Amino acid sequence: MKGLSKKKIYFITFLSIALLCTFGFLWAWFVTRDIRKNVAGALNQAQKVEVKNLILTETKNQRKYWELYAKTGSYDSSSQVVVLTGIIGNFYDENKNVALSFESPKGTYRDSDKNVTLEGETLIVSKDGSSILADKIEWGGKNTDIIASGNVRIARNEDFSTISKKAVFNSDFTFFKIIGDSKVQIFAKEGEKQEKVNLFNTKEK
Repeated sequence: MKGLSKKKIYFITFLSIALLCTFGFLWAWFVTRDIRKNVAGALNQAQKVEVKNLILTETKNQRKYWELYAKTGSYDSSSQVVVLTGIIGNFYDENKNVALSFESPKGTYRDSDKNVTLEGETLIVSKDGSSILADKIEWGGKNTDIIASGNVRIARNEDFSTISKKAVFNSDFTFFKIIGDSKVQIFAKEGEKQEKVNLFNTKEK
């Protein structure tokens, strides 16, 4: 790995997560094919449901927006929340290609408003090699964008890296904003550190 550039390392990470997601989705599809039709009814009728190899998907404008695979899912009908563990997944672009891949040890899915919250050391990698690492990442519900919070670290290829309390970005990573006690490092094309600046130091209201 010593001879690889950061861009290649991020690309390999993205590709590995994307391939792992694809394998997980295919394997879970075969494992759950006999119970898939009954899951929705079971969730509505039972107080609590434990499911292994769970797949959740959301579509927008008749196309797949995101899809996640979890090793386990525990649903409580009283709260309408699914507690997830061992999570991997993808966001998709308008051409149905993977735009972002993510991985997290645990999270929740709220059925009432399709809110997803990933917690722990959660990693998101984009197809161009950019990455976001945070304690918590959330989307859905009232949020039109994806929100990362807690020790947010963003690295964009070999161009720059940031550290902040919070970041807001979209599903294809063409837009992002960092918020709160932010530090930015800018790098030269050769990979040597060119400049380190503290662009701003804000406090959340």
